[in-house]
Amino acid sequence: MIKFTLVFQSLLNRWLSCLLIILTLACSISLYFTVSRIQESVKSSFKNTVSGVDSVVAARGGNLQILLNSVFLIGEPSAPIQWNTYKDITDNKKIKWAVPISLGDSHKGFRVIGTTNNYFKEIKYSSGKNIEFLSGNSFNDVFDVVIGSVVASKLNYDIGEEVAITHGLSEVGEVHTFHSEDVSPEEHAKHEDHDDHEDHAKHEGHDDHEDHAKHEDHDDHEDHAKHEDHDDHEDHAKHEDHDDHEDYAKHEEHDDHEDHAKHEDHDDHEDHAKDDDHAGHDHENLGFKITGILKSTGTPIDNAVFVSLAGIEAMHTGWIGNQKVIDVSVEQIMKNELEPKTISAIFLSLNNRTQIFQFQRDVLNYKKEAISSVMPGITLSRLWMLTGNVDKAFKIITFFIIIIALLGMIAMTIAGLNSRRREMAILRSVGASPTNIVSLLLVESIIISIISCIAGYILMIVIFSLGKDYLQNNYGIFIDSFSIKNYDLQIIITIIFAALVATIVPAIQIYKNTLRDGLSVKS
Repeated sequence: MIKFTLVFQSLLNRWLSCLLIILTLACSISLYFTVSRIQESVKSSFKNTVSGVDSVVAARGGNLQILLNSVFLIGEPSAPIQWNTYKDITDNKKIKWAVPISLGDSHKGFRVIGTTNNYFKEIKYSSGKNIEFLSGNSFNDVFDVVIGSVVASKLNYDIGEEVAITHGLSEVGEVHTFHSEDVSPEEHAKHEDHDDHEDHAKHEGHDDHEDHAKHEDHDDHEDHAKHEDHDDHEDHAKHEDHDDHEDYAKHEEHDDHEDHAKHEDHDDHEDHAKDDDHAGHDHENLGFKITGILKSTGTPIDNAVFVSLAGIEAMHTGWIGNQKVIDVSVEQIMKNELEPKTISAIFLSLNNRTQIFQFQRDVLNYKKEAISSVMPGITLSRLWMLTGNVDKAFKIITFFIIIIALLGMIAMTIAGLNSRRREMAILRSVGASPTNIVSLLLVESIIISIISCIAGYILMIVIFSLGKDYLQNNYGIFIDSFSIKNYDLQIIITIIFAALVATIVPAIQIYKNTLRDGLSVKS
């Protein structure tokens, strides 16, 4: 039996070539482990997006389309279902809880979900974890908004900020806006048109000036008549002086009147400008206000903007189809009964999960509307069947990468045989049998493969430790743990066995070398 000290001394003597082999194998093995973990995490994330939801009820359509749209927020929203349908379904005694959702709007590329506060209480993720708030709370008012962690970080939002909801899924769609009616109707009519107000003020000033001038003319006429009756025999020069005096007085009064009129018009204009500023403040567009930010979940919840169903109904008041036909004030909206008319889907949980197929039959037999019941687990299994070939392709690619690394190890071992032929000849000259020489090579390959597997596993842990938050926040891939799993052990054993097989070729070549060939000096 070959001594292990001899093996380690041999490896240290060729440390550079051994290090390159170990790095090549370690990177290949780490890639395989990383791809396998990501595939597993993607499946787990999909399954755990709506943990505890036994069925998703929506308008009649394909099961996969309904699931992707309502759960994963992918694709165009399906046809809506009536609110009365939701009431009828929740009256079913099989139902434990039901959460309605409404889709179709967005905010800067992020989907808007209309729902109730029960969404944050009943919907779970990642095998039963509760949705938690990082700050703030859920809906307390019609215009309250709760945002996911990714929305908050990417848009740099905080509690109390106002957001505008866009109609439809396009970022260039029409924005839902509202205005307030704090000013009185008289003041609103008065300040509605600034130009009309100026013309009206000028017209009033002109009328007042004419009335004042007429009044002066009338008084002057009466004074003049009295003056003529009283001073018929007075001196004509004196009378002319009196007329000049009256003309001067009238001229001064007229100037004073013009200054007064201008002053009043200027004051009225300033007051109007102030009123306009006030009116602009009272009638500015109002948006939804953020009241809560959710903790990261690694699911599509992080990329969603949540509003109440009453808020969905409020923002669509004054709309017919996809067209806004009338501007509605906040006061008018709040006077209405904001009960939704339609919703997109319903998340359901049953009291007894064994009744799921009976419940599906009840849904299919519903007479008032064509609706479907989708079981997330079964639908996801069908999805993985469709994508199973892709998973296999990834694994085959990474497996070939490992094979290439093993071929590299064979090449480097064979390339180093010429430099080791004298070493092997000396070992045989001191009594080492050919079996001992072959054992030396095999033990070296086992040690190199074990070190490579350990290094590859450590490298995988480092990669996920550094990129865990990035994967979770950007792709919703939630990495649970780094513990060694059964298939990891199978891969490690397979790699060690493959390394042994790869070493057989150079071992046989060394076995055939003779002592004289090893001791002879090559010119």
